[in-house]
Amino acid sequence: MFRATHAIVSFLCCSAIVILGAGCGEDEKATPQVVFSGDVQQATGKDCRDSGPLFEVGEFGNPGANLPSKPVKDGEAAGQGTVSIACSVVPSGTDEFAVDATVNLSGATGGLFKLEGKFKTTGEQTDLRVIASAKRSANGYDQRDRGCIARYTDGMGVAAGRVWAEIDCPNAINTSDDNRACRVTAQFRFENCAQ
Repeated sequence: MFRATHAIVSFLCCSAIVILGAGCGEDEKATPQVVFSGDVQQATGKDCRDSGPLFEVGEFGNPGANLPSKPVKDGEAAGQGTVSIACSVVPSGTDEFAVDATVNLSGATGGLFKLEGKFKTTGEQTDLRVIASAKRSANGYDQRDRGCIARYTDGMGVAAGRVWAEIDCPNAINTSDDNRACRVTAQFRFENCAQ
């Protein structure tokens, strides 16, 4: 009888320790990661002195051809530099998320892309601000009037902690000369963001 009681007490104590121990540790947060590709183009009726790629981070892949995407995590190397990511995609209403996301790639082929605004789960996304620059150019661009439009195509969308879309900023003002503007377009996929 003593052995049976001892075994039951030991089992209950060990189970309690395992259960309590599981709740003591903090949940490990996933590292933010991104896939990004952007371009600067001539804007309609504007004096744009730049054209060509902003910069690229990772690969979007092609599900139809069985090519997986290759995101790059915060702090990892990409191209000739290192990637820094700061992002949050937080619920802010019914089917709506507040997005604040930045990717910065150091090195000669790097650049900066910063996005802020509200994203709904469907339709075109408007009232968005983008700041972008490429290391190859001395110019930076800022769509100050929040006139950028984001669209979802196959597989893209927004949810807590992640956003994937294509964006078009038709009047991104040159940050060193208000009389010049370019069109900035990009595709971005931020994941593991604060939520």
